[in-house]
Amino acid sequence: MKLQFFSHSLTRQLRDEAESNFPNYGSDCSWFESFVESGPYLRESRYVVDPPPVLLLPDDQGNLHDAENARRIFSWLKGLSPSTAMEERLWACLTHSVFPGYMAKRWPVTSANTIGRRYLLEGQSFAALSRNGISRLWWAGYLTIDEGRRDPFELTDVLFLRQDIQVSLLERSIGKCHNVRHAVLDFFLRNREWLQEKSFGKRIQVILRELNLLGGVMILDGLPAGTLEKFLDRIAADVAKDDEKTTAIEDAIAI
Repeated sequence: MKLQFFSHSLTRQLRDEAESNFPNYGSDCSWFESFVESGPYLRESRYVVDPPPVLLLPDDQGNLHDAENARRIFSWLKGLSPSTAMEERLWACLTHSVFPGYMAKRWPVTSANTIGRRYLLEGQSFAALSRNGISRLWWAGYLTIDEGRRDPFELTDVLFLRQDIQVSLLERSIGKCHNVRHAVLDFFLRNREWLQEKSFGKRIQVILRELNLLGGVMILDGLPAGTLEKFLDRIAADVAKDDEKTTAIEDAIAI
């Protein structure tokens, strides 16, 4: 089968009529067929793909299964070029026509804004691609896969351990640097105890700030993995010391 995408006119109509249509979004998509029955709305790409995978739905224990679903979506569409993977019409088709049941459970529509952010694209930025319900899964796989590892998706799993990591690496310019992105994810893989710290949000901000400063004097894309690993380990040690000082001050005030 060939991978399909929506026409420009349908994508535009879905955006223009989101305010009136949002109450219809859910697991029952019969409304959508009537919405588009007035004319042809599907286009075929040049990509020949297997039938779409079954995506795991969020469960009652709070497991979102984003990492596993990223593996499935990227493996299914591994042949996509990055330029094609930036096409809103593709992701609009997948969210509305291919995976509506998954979307209804993972990203229930409560307003027109949800449609713009999760079912379509919220602008042309890279951050917008990281928010669409299906494109975020593909791009997560594309940006983190490492064929040199025993498990090529090992870093993909790390990316989805904390939302702070996703936002920092998928919605910030620093995350566009391949070796920095992989070095940061590998650091959290080696320092999983950080993920349980209450101050994790502040810690990752410090790390990214220091990397940005380093980028002001060195070309980050040219730094080898070993150099970045040592730099991150040094920053981590400084952050841990600062946390210890803060804790000591707080304890003294409490006394």
